[in-house]
Amino acid sequence: MSPTAGTAGRERRSSAVWPRRCRFRLRWRTTGTSFYFNCGPPGPSERRREMKIALLADLHLPDSERTVKEEVLDWALSAAVRLGADRIVGAGDLTATGTVRAAGRLRRRLESTGIPFLLTPGNAELRTPVERARVRDILRTPVEDDGLLLLDTSRGRLSEEARALLGRPVPAGVLAVTHCPPDAWPEEDRRLLERAFSSGRIARLAAGHRHVDGSFERIELVRGLDPDKARGGAPALVMFDGAAREDVVFDAADPRVWPEAERSAFFARLGCSGMKDPVGVLGRGTAAGMPVFELRYAGAESLSDPALSAALGRWRAGGGGCLSLHLPDLALRDGEIRGVPELRRAAKQAVDLGCSRVTWHVPRIAAAEFPGAAEALQRAAEPVARMLLDAGIEIGIENLHLTPGEAPETRNFGYVPEECREWIELLRWKLDCCSRIGFHFDLGHARNNGELAGRHTISDWYAELGDEINGFHLHQVVQDGDGTLHNHMPLTEPFGTLISLASLFLAWRRGRVNPSPMFLEIREGDPVDSLRSLRRSLGAQ
Repeated sequence: MSPTAGTAGRERRSSAVWPRRCRFRLRWRTTGTSFYFNCGPPGPSERRREMKIALLADLHLPDSERTVKEEVLDWALSAAVRLGADRIVGAGDLTATGTVRAAGRLRRRLESTGIPFLLTPGNAELRTPVERARVRDILRTPVEDDGLLLLDTSRGRLSEEARALLGRPVPAGVLAVTHCPPDAWPEEDRRLLERAFSSGRIARLAAGHRHVDGSFERIELVRGLDPDKARGGAPALVMFDGAAREDVVFDAADPRVWPEAERSAFFARLGCSGMKDPVGVLGRGTAAGMPVFELRYAGAESLSDPALSAALGRWRAGGGGCLSLHLPDLALRDGEIRGVPELRRAAKQAVDLGCSRVTWHVPRIAAAEFPGAAEALQRAAEPVARMLLDAGIEIGIENLHLTPGEAPETRNFGYVPEECREWIELLRWKLDCCSRIGFHFDLGHARNNGELAGRHTISDWYAELGDEINGFHLHQVVQDGDGTLHNHMPLTEPFGTLISLASLFLAWRRGRVNPSPMFLEIREGDPVDSLRSLRRSLGAQ
């Protein structure tokens, strides 16, 4: 592997500061993009240690070799070579679902660097039980090296081997690396770590899992390499050189450092959906220079308001371009196809409004029933699609997702890329039209997709359907106290809590997705606020 492969990230250097000693207490402190940890002063062995460690975490590499994560991995390994790493250390979740295919590819790529490496598993390495033992063998490495100790917390607690390692003498001033941060460990495991800190055997511990940088007393948190999930910034690896930490960021996935022309082209396609207050969103969006806008059909009367017509006129006069209409659903319920009359009315309104495109969910039908009903659904959809295409309106077919309590075995259709492609191809074949029926990708639906989200990551969707995309829905997914995920929440930062847009930025820049209208589809709050916040965050002019 060439040391210059990929796009070099900015190198952000800092020396660690050593404030007074304290017990476990969450404390986040940042200076620029470098994060410091609160702990006692280093011992002599810590001060003199000079081995450079490249820490990789949370890549979630899938089986597919066509995702943008391959480029992130290439870049990270090349950066480790370029920066003179003595060791590469993996802090877990380097594979998406713990498959033999991904694990084998990861190991070969690590070996190609010529740098010795050590790996500890994460919870993702346990997600495919039938392959778990083989994956563990493939990724097996020593758990100790000069100044390094790897602790297995793949099950959210110290493994028996890790407990034994912490309990026996090791050289002072060791850097320990694990996957799960210790605030989630059982109390007895945390006490073991405290004793190791107090004795000076462990100088600090680095962990991933949370996809965020920060400091938790002597614990270093790293956001890792996953462009779908890295919080607070683009994917990054961390270089440890004695007491210094250096965060090295993959700038290709960060529009803040793109050429102005590229950034402007991206923002020229970013707008809002008027899900709840179309007239108000249009007014505020017009003032903000919103270039694209989507209406949502909620009955014929919903789009006949004179105030809406006037707001659309002002938006267009102010430079508004692409207008989209979100159509109602086609469904099969109790053996009967539903929704066709309303769809025809919606299609006529799309024509009357002068829409450039429409968004249309895949049919609402159980996945197991789709093969037997596909032809009937196709016949029902044909006149609606024909009316739109004859008016020069593009059609974007949107993915759906698992809902709480819905079992993957009995789920509805259209939750995975191949099913969305199947419906698109059926419509194209019947209508003899390829170029104007494409895929409308809802990132939040892909992220909030239950156990399917791990098997079909956002990056996988780009790899499978990126060249078919003609529109996007963007929104954040938020987890409440009981673990339930909620869609269509404000998206005010590009590298957010459950959805990071880094993979979109990278796929967009590399031509892995078609540059297409993006609609902030926000139910809670004002989408124009999200639009303004994203622009500010990304340095829009």
